[in-house]
Amino acid sequence: MDLMDFRRINGTSGDLTSQPMHMLMPGGQGDNDTAEMTYFDPDRSSAYVFSRRVQTVVIPFICVLGVVGNVLAIGTFLSTSLRTTSCCLYLAAKSFFDIGFLLSLSVMWLYQLRVPLLTTTGVCQVTVYLTYVCGCLSVWFVVLITLENFVRFTRPRMVPRHCTVFRARRLIPAMTIFAAVLYNFSLWTTGVVVAPDGTLHCTSLLEFENIVTVLTLIDTALTLVLPSLIMIFLILAIVVKVVESFKRKKRLRSVVQRAHTRRRLTPEGKMTTFLFAISVIFLLLNTPTHAIRLKMMIELYLQGTAPSYNDWILQRFFEVLFYLNFSTNCLVYMVFGENFRHVFLARYLDRCLHKGNIHNEESDVSPILLHRRTHAEEPSLATDI
Repeated sequence: MDLMDFRRINGTSGDLTSQPMHMLMPGGQGDNDTAEMTYFDPDRSSAYVFSRRVQTVVIPFICVLGVVGNVLAIGTFLSTSLRTTSCCLYLAAKSFFDIGFLLSLSVMWLYQLRVPLLTTTGVCQVTVYLTYVCGCLSVWFVVLITLENFVRFTRPRMVPRHCTVFRARRLIPAMTIFAAVLYNFSLWTTGVVVAPDGTLHCTSLLEFENIVTVLTLIDTALTLVLPSLIMIFLILAIVVKVVESFKRKKRLRSVVQRAHTRRRLTPEGKMTTFLFAISVIFLLLNTPTHAIRLKMMIELYLQGTAPSYNDWILQRFFEVLFYLNFSTNCLVYMVFGENFRHVFLARYLDRCLHKGNIHNEESDVSPILLHRRTHAEEPSLATDI
């Protein structure tokens, strides 16, 4: 069994088209008709074998770069100048749980290389548990970031009351506890099972098949349907507001053109652009794999039709995009977050190497940031990312 088969069987957060092992693997103990209907032999398709090999090569790079990048991002967001902004705390929390997901993914990848760590009792249950918890929390922290961006852009007067560090410091542990309790079922419904051919597999236990199926559907709603609908609605609302704002500026351009030009460069505007980019990139990386998995689930549960080889092949390639969502955070922040970039460089690179560049960068920094940089070791990010 390879990485994809493991995750499909267990229904982890990264793969929502789960079925118990005896229904997807040949020679199982389930209903013969069902087993025959859903039987999938990966070696019959050369394209699928190729996609599986590509994923095997790419995953270790995704995990290593992702863990390193998220650790650096956490250190940056929790620096003195950044942790005073609520969205920075949400982003730090997201990076932390992304590390947990990538570590679980690396354990599954080792299993694909015949390293039996995953088939050890305890490691098996914890790995599946972490994929559920970390995957769910990573999604919902992006939802909170998108919601904050919506408030900042459409209801700026509500920002001091709702977008606060006080609220973030309470929401983060509350959501973590909720997810930890919600997904505890994976600790007792998963175990190391001996397959008919004598090999060991970490999979859902047969006696909990119905429970796992129901809870997997609930997980699908919590980590796919509901967050996607909320984020799409908020992003569309922000886009509509941007269009309306552009039309107003166009009408007033002859009178206050210079004032509006400056307004687009304010820290608040930069923060809105930064958070908007995070939300859009998240949807772009997640939508393909979620769409194909949702299609496969509908066909399997409602129509009784086994997924085609093309579906499995597409899922393989879309999964790579999905994994990139957990590993490219730091790169996204560096590209779209001007002040994140300043703090990151000041925190991790030799300050002496950048003294000569300070004067060249000052023209792109807001007056508040420029003032702080002359009085502190790190750039300030109280109102901008």
